[in-house]
This record gives sequence, structure tokens and C-alpha cells, in this order.
Amino acid sequence: MKLDDITNYIQSICENICTVLDVDVTVVSKDLIRIAGTGVFKDKIYEKISDNSAFSKVLKSQKPYIINRDLEDNCKICVHKEDCKELVDICSPIMLGSDNLGILGIAAFTEEQKNKILSKDQELCEFINSMSNLISYKLDELYKAEIKTVEQLEKEEIEKAINKYGSNTQEMKQVAKALNIGIATLYRKVKKYNIKTGE
Repeated sequence: MKLDDITNYIQSICENICTVLDVDVTVVSKDLIRIAGTGVFKDKIYEKISDNSAFSKVLKSQKPYIINRDLEDNCKICVHKEDCKELVDICSPIMLGSDNLGILGIAAFTEEQKNKILSKDQELCEFINSMSNLISYKLDELYKAEIKTVEQLEKEEIEKAINKYGSNTQEMKQVAKALNIGIATLYRKVKKYNIKTGE
């Protein structure tokens, strides 16, 4: 499972957070590629983030993190430190079980935004964390739906074949042959999907 599978959804989450908090928002995948963003981040989608960045630290620690550029050691060794205009970031890992899929972050680029973020840093950490959970929940639901769809398709194909060939012992051999599976596998799947065979 990758965040790339739901980039449109993630972009809309970023835009909603941006509207509510009046800060720029970005999401970075676990391979440190920016996959969504607002404001200055929007022009940097698909760019790689430095391996020495504070985002990388969040990936490793799997914990929310407040990055204050004035105090952050990783900012001092980042290859983008000369170009970087971010004053403060709050980042939260996007976790699915024990898998870290990426980072959701908000950034302050003005002193006013910086002061607003630092004055409510704990509340914002919790909010960003809940938005991260929303993203991972959406991805999990998508994954479950895909699995269900594959199983549903398989069940439908078996039912179609049984309707075409019939369900007595000889006919079930034809069904198995048409589906290119063994007869034992066919009976196992019929039982698994609770398919009525008319016998």
C-alpha cells in the first residue's frame, strides 16, 4: 500500500487544512518524495526531500515532531538550508499498523504563522495526527475494497460457470475446466463463497 494510490484525496485534505489553519501543508511519502502540497509546496510536488531533513527524522522515530528552524540541528545540515523559508513545521507520521507510509506536515513561513503555531503546538500536533490517521484510514478502506472486489469477481465467475454448465458432479468438472482450476479448488471456493449448487 502506498500513499500514491490516493493522491487526489490527500491533496484535498491538504487544501482543507490550509484553509482552516492558514498555513501551508504538505505530504511526503516514506521514500521522501513530496506527493501533495499547498502554497509553496504545490510547485514542489514529486521533488525529493533531503535524507538529512527533519522529515526523515520523523520517518525514523514514527512520532509527531515540532521543527523550529532556530533550534533544529537537522536544519543546520540540510542541503536546502539556504533556500528554505520554513520557520516552523509540525509533522506527523502517517501510520497504517506498524507501517510508516509517510509524513503530513504544516509549515509557517511568516513570523505571524510561526507564533500562531508555537502558541498552540500541542493542539495542532493532535490535529495533524488525527488528519494523518484519516489518510491512513482512507488507504486501508481502499485496500479492503480492492480485496473484496477481487473476491466478489471470483465468486461471480464461479456462479456464471455453474449457471452455464450445471452443478452435478460431471458438470462441475466442466466448470473447473472452464475456470482453469482443479476440481478440489472449485469445491473449496464454492464452500468459501457459500455458492448454491442446487445439489
